[in-house]
Order: sequence, then structure tokens, then C-alpha cells
Amino acid sequence: MAFPYTSYESFELGTLGNFDAESDTNSKLDFPHYSELARTPGLAMPYRGSNCMRVDLAGGTGAAYVQETGDWDLSATNTLYFRFMFWFGGSPVMASDDVFGIWQLWSATNTVEATCFVEYTTATGYRLGINETAAAASASFLPLTLNEWHSVELAVTIDDGVSNDGTIDMWLDGGAATQITGLDQGAITSGVLGTVGIDAGTTAGTCLFDEVIADDARVYGPDRRFQDEVMMFESGHAFVGPGKIKNITLLSGAGTDNVLVVHDTDNANTNDVGRTVVELKNTANNETVDPAGVPVDVSRGAYVSLTGTNPRALVQIGRAVAYGSDGAIRNYGLRRRNV
Repeated sequence: MAFPYTSYESFELGTLGNFDAESDTNSKLDFPHYSELARTPGLAMPYRGSNCMRVDLAGGTGAAYVQETGDWDLSATNTLYFRFMFWFGGSPVMASDDVFGIWQLWSATNTVEATCFVEYTTATGYRLGINETAAAASASFLPLTLNEWHSVELAVTIDDGVSNDGTIDMWLDGGAATQITGLDQGAITSGVLGTVGIDAGTTAGTCLFDEVIADDARVYGPDRRFQDEVMMFESGHAFVGPGKIKNITLLSGAGTDNVLVVHDTDNANTNDVGRTVVELKNTANNETVDPAGVPVDVSRGAYVSLTGTNPRALVQIGRAVAYGSDGAIRNYGLRRRNV
């Protein structure tokens, strides 16, 4: 794992964040708050924090995705690694042999050069596949269980332009699929995450996406979801709801301008300075700063604002009402009030 990452997005602002564009012809893609997700029985909470990206497959077969038009670019012989958290469920309805893409790399305007997709057949059930295009017979698959968060990792190497030697790798929760080889690919100019190429027989189901990372080295999946110490790479919620920060550290960065501020909020509201509970600053390169006076309590949530040059924060979480399980987050989300 290398740092800083090539790109990172966790949708904590309830928007597409660092992605460059959004396409949603059927208005079925959004970035819901956990309190909204809690109102749908059986739906997961965000993998981490307050928000995630959601696509409702009942909204129609039109494509719904966010697009990256710079950081995911790849030229001949180069490799890029991807890791995102993916949840699929909510009583999906798919006809046998139906597929839809959840991640793609494009050359030119929208020529698919690498894809990760969901497939359903009556014989095999739900599977996650990789290939240059989903329709090709040489796809590689791994079984996909419904209604739980999964770590999806992908690696793409673009062919050298002389021989067809491009490759695609996939790991699902750390387990490797058979590598796709022998690909003839164009240079990558953009990538998308969401749902594309939905077959007509797919009429129900929900996809959730969170913690999207691209990098020049393999990122790997987390060993567990609810960790006592959370490493943060950009601004976001360490946890939502009432709780205690046992300790927080602003780690060394690449400059002297790094600032960490913790706000007592669960909707990324940094406007009310009266909700500030911790502030740390790096004053020298490679300086690690621990605060005086922690632990601290928050009543709404712990939003960690990070600014500067490649800052990182390590948050040690103590007691937290809406942490440790989807049920704990859901129960608090159902009781939450906008006051």
C-alpha cells in the first residue's frame, strides 16, 4: 500500500465528492445519509461514516454512475489498483443470464477496456465477474453473497501496444479470481463506478458503494469493519452518534500546513465553530501531534476535518452508541432528530 493514494472517496459530504461527473438518466443514484438508509428494513448502513453511494435497480435500466476523468487514466504497460466496498441485496430480481457492470475503465469516449460486473444464472446464482467486456465468454467469476458488505479489489495492466498482453485481476474479500490475460486495450481516459449495461430482466435490488480507492500499489481489504482505531485519509466521520474519542493523532505529512479539526456533527457541518472539540496542527515536516486533554465526548458524531498536504489521522474510538454493528447504527438512525 502506498500513500498518498492516487484517489480516494467515501461520499461523506453526501455528494459525488472527488469524482468528476455523474450520469443518472433514471434518477436512481444518490448519496444517502445513514438515518435515511435506516428507514428501509434490511438495507445496510454505510460501510463507514455517515453516507455512501446508492443505486436502486428498480429505477430502470438506464446507466447510473459517477465518473473519474483524470486520476484513473492509464497508458500502455502501466498498472493501477482499485479497492471499493460493495453491497448488493434488498431482494434483487434478475432473470437468468442477466448482468450489469458496477465498475469499468474506458478508452476514448466510452469504449470498455476492463469491467467488473454482477451476473445471475439459475445454475450458479449471483456471481461477481471480470473481463474486458461482460459479454465475452472468457470472464472469470467468484460467488457473491447478498446483503453483506464485500471488499472488491481490482488490478488492471494495459497491454504494451505491440502484443496483446493486458491483464485484469480481482480479489473478493481477499480471495483471488482467475486472472484475465491476453487483452488488447486502448489507453484509459476515464473510469466509472455504479451500474451500467443493466438487462431488462433486472428489475429490483439495491447496490451500495463506499470507500473507493485507486493507487499504484495493491490496497488490500480491511481485516474487520468496526476497528477500535480508525485510520483516516481525508475528511470524514470516524463514527456517528454519541460517543467518546479516546485519543486522536495527526500523523506526519508532506508539509507544515496540515490541520486536523474534530467537529461534533454527523452531517459534515463545519460551519458552527462552537461544535469544535479538538484542533491539531503540524508545525514541522514529519511531525506527529497528539492532543492534550483527550478523551473527549461528542453528542452527534465525530467529523474529522483534514486539510494540508497529504494529512492522515489515527482515531481511537471509545464508547460509541452507533458503532460496532449495522444494528447499532440503524437503531440510532431511527431515533435521530434534526435538532
